[in-house]
Amino acid sequence: MILPKISVVTINYNMGNELAGTIESVLAQDYPNLEYIVVDGGSTDNSVEVIKQYPRINYWISERDKGRYYAMNKGVRAATGDWVIFINSGDRFHDPAVVTDVFRQEDHSGTDLVYGHVLRRYPSEGVERVIPAQTLATLPLRMPCSHQSLFARRSLLLEHSFSSELSIAADHDFMLRAIHTGSQFKKVERTISIFSTGGISDRQRLEALRQIYAVLRRLDLLTWRVRVTHATMVARALFGARMKQIMPRPMTAWILKHKTFD
Repeated sequence: MILPKISVVTINYNMGNELAGTIESVLAQDYPNLEYIVVDGGSTDNSVEVIKQYPRINYWISERDKGRYYAMNKGVRAATGDWVIFINSGDRFHDPAVVTDVFRQEDHSGTDLVYGHVLRRYPSEGVERVIPAQTLATLPLRMPCSHQSLFARRSLLLEHSFSSELSIAADHDFMLRAIHTGSQFKKVERTISIFSTGGISDRQRLEALRQIYAVLRRLDLLTWRVRVTHATMVARALFGARMKQIMPRPMTAWILKHKTFD
């Protein structure tokens, strides 16, 4: 079996304190046919100094860009692998055998996107839990996985590049466009990545939902059922943010650890 080349792309901007852990997580992978690309957005902290400490990075660049999805597109263009996964600054692979388990032990010919579970950490509450990957039935309102746990063929990412007009929901938009054009998805029973809450999609949840709504409208996916469910999600985001402010932290931690939805 010929092992496909896997390109791991990390984008970073002024997260030098997190970058080393991300880089070491990628370089620890035991998969033999892997390349690593780091796209830095012209950081003004110590990020470039951190990158220079790792000569095993195959390609890196540091220059001003137009945001994270612009940087992710740049990483795709620089990549030479058959598949691409984004493990951005602050993210981690779950363990060193992830890529081997996904690509060395199973044939994905005829598949365009392969995805699995994610371990989500809630640093403020001291909680972590595995979020299982879902079926495609979760679309169009929710992604079936986090982008950190999604391998996509580079050719597909070039064909359906991330929209620079969306600051939060371009990965959601990419997945909807991929499924709309007949791309084949495969779910694997493997925890692929680790990420911590507190990113832009958590801090700006209402803006993320607004962008998702705009994407659904553009793709003509706004059925009445979708509209009602989206309104419920907006209400839950408003209510959840308020409840988190007034609930005792131990209660919040218990809910995060035991809730069955996300």
